[in-house]
Amino acid sequence: MENDNKTSFWKGIRDRLYTAWNRDVNVNMNNFFGSMFYLIVSIMYLEIIFHVLIYHNVNIKIIYPVLFAVPFGMVVNFIIGLFPPKVNKALLWCIMAAITLVFCVQLVYYSIFKVFFSFQSVGLAGDAFTNFEKEIFVALKANLGGIILLLLPFLLGLLVNQQIDFSQRGIKEQLALVATAIISHAVAVVALMAFGRGDYSPYDLYYQSKVPDLCGKQLGVVTMTRLDMEKLLFDQEDLVLAVEPGKAPDKKPPSTQTTGGKRKAAAKTPITTTEAPTPTPVVEEPNVMSIDFEALAKNESNKTIKKLHQYFASVTPTNKNRYTGMFKGYNLILITAEGFSPYAIDKEKTPTLYKMVREGFVFKNFYTALWQTSTSDGEYVALTGLIPTGTRSMYKGRNNLWPFALGRQFDALGVASKAYHNHTYTYYQRDKTHPNLGYIYKGLGNGLKLKTKSWPESDLEMMQSTVDDYIGEGQFHAYYMTVSGHMNYTFTGNSMSSKNRSLVKDLPYSEDAKAYIACQVELDRALEYLIKRLEEAGVADRTVIALSADHYPYGWEKDRLDELAGHEIDPNFEIYKNHFILWNPGMTRNIVVDKPCSSMDILPTLSNLFGLTYDSRLLMGQDILSDSDPLVYLSNRSFITDKVMYNSENGKAIYLTDEPVSEDYIDNINNMIKNKFTVSQSILENDYYRYVFPE
Repeated sequence: MENDNKTSFWKGIRDRLYTAWNRDVNVNMNNFFGSMFYLIVSIMYLEIIFHVLIYHNVNIKIIYPVLFAVPFGMVVNFIIGLFPPKVNKALLWCIMAAITLVFCVQLVYYSIFKVFFSFQSVGLAGDAFTNFEKEIFVALKANLGGIILLLLPFLLGLLVNQQIDFSQRGIKEQLALVATAIISHAVAVVALMAFGRGDYSPYDLYYQSKVPDLCGKQLGVVTMTRLDMEKLLFDQEDLVLAVEPGKAPDKKPPSTQTTGGKRKAAAKTPITTTEAPTPTPVVEEPNVMSIDFEALAKNESNKTIKKLHQYFASVTPTNKNRYTGMFKGYNLILITAEGFSPYAIDKEKTPTLYKMVREGFVFKNFYTALWQTSTSDGEYVALTGLIPTGTRSMYKGRNNLWPFALGRQFDALGVASKAYHNHTYTYYQRDKTHPNLGYIYKGLGNGLKLKTKSWPESDLEMMQSTVDDYIGEGQFHAYYMTVSGHMNYTFTGNSMSSKNRSLVKDLPYSEDAKAYIACQVELDRALEYLIKRLEEAGVADRTVIALSADHYPYGWEKDRLDELAGHEIDPNFEIYKNHFILWNPGMTRNIVVDKPCSSMDILPTLSNLFGLTYDSRLLMGQDILSDSDPLVYLSNRSFITDKVMYNSENGKAIYLTDEPVSEDYIDNINNMIKNKFTVSQSILENDYYRYVFPE
């Protein structure tokens, strides 16, 4: 009896499918082609208009967003043919509303943060809306015309709504639609090879690199969003490393790899040194710990961890040098300065900053990249020495082991490390991340008290409220994340700009440019107060102040930066050029460093200077003062060495020297950088340092 029931059940299913296949469904052409034509054309339109709004031009690679719009439109059309008419109709407009919303959100988000929104950062949406409410309103107003253009397909669709037949389709029609979608997708994928399979080509971005900003530009918003969602839902991937081939015999670079830019002679001496204030013997030995990566790999069963062990066994460490331990036993005050840039410096208005960028260690070619989660990622780079991957890297690592974080390294010396932020203590979940980095952490709401309630809050008041916490200790390490330099850079959008408005009224700039300098005056006053207190306590000569930006002031249109710079800034590299202040009043002579370097190098450089125990192989940056070859890389994988500036967006390079370089030089560097990104992500996701330091 039971078998008869099963047979009857499956027979019923078969009969219904047979009827659906052979029935005369009488679906007119509007049902099959009307909605499909509307969807495909709408998505093509959105991609092209968005591209023009963001990049102000259209190039040949716009063909990829257009091609990928076809299968995507067909898939949506398939979905809206599965159900009864009312449901199909509701689905179409819900899906179109969602697609339009994604484009509008990306437009507004990019105009504020200069990077694309990632669905992996949805957890920060509440904080972002609360703390960027004014910026969002300003961006909405500024992009109102663009938003209207992006809304047009949805609005026009509602007008022609009656012309679309939403009837449920038969199986034949649906299968035909699926087959056509597969074929059109295959065509789009095959077309990716038109530009080859080289680094950061459309093919490479689609299958391997998946760099968000480059995907958005070359593959389109729909494909970028799909890849982002795939990463969100299927985050765990096998660790795949690029091959870093040995150097080929030196050859002149092919002419196809160069631009019309004139080559410049490379500086022969990257570091112009005088006698260090505390000379130390030169010990040219690797800056490593006693870690046998090959043995660890041999005994490891986890494939990913095994590959990481093997990778680090192959990494060349940096060497100790004459600056190793130069500041051993000194105090360290590390500052990440919100929105700081070279254009914050004015001899009369910010005299302390003006003095500090010209004294101590002077880094002539320092860069600060802009990462996906802006300020939080800027902190992550400086505090962990790793590349932020995806979004919310700091938060993702809130329970990880961070043995090389300066808070942890000073803790190992018996020094209680303190961290401060003059805004809400829970923002970016710093109440969870910073204690895990070894800091006793205070922000507004958990111990830090300021006299004035404002947005943004005062850096000066933060210093006044916190210096007494540590200045009387034998040795101390303090970390500050400032906020006075936060956008908006107007006298109405930034309370610190308003506070210091009278001090900048005579500057020959626009009101917005004056407002930017005015808010940075508050940082200058905070540093002035800090140095005064150190001098009064008699510990200034034994204290190092290290300051870098979280990012350049991206909340501005570039023409404001051009105004302060006095020339049009190169948007590919120069816009990221910044200061790294490394200052100690006991240094009687400057040490000038011409070597290209970046925020990624801060942690290993400070670790070496303070004589801390660390392994240079396990960090993604390098000690700037070592004899290692320089390497600066940005979030879009563009890079700078002492020989070349390579732009990943167009695949072009400007050579900086007449010295011959190997033909595969750029490929080798690209592979090295790809591995650094991949390894950084794997370290974070697998809490790798616990495998190296199980105790």
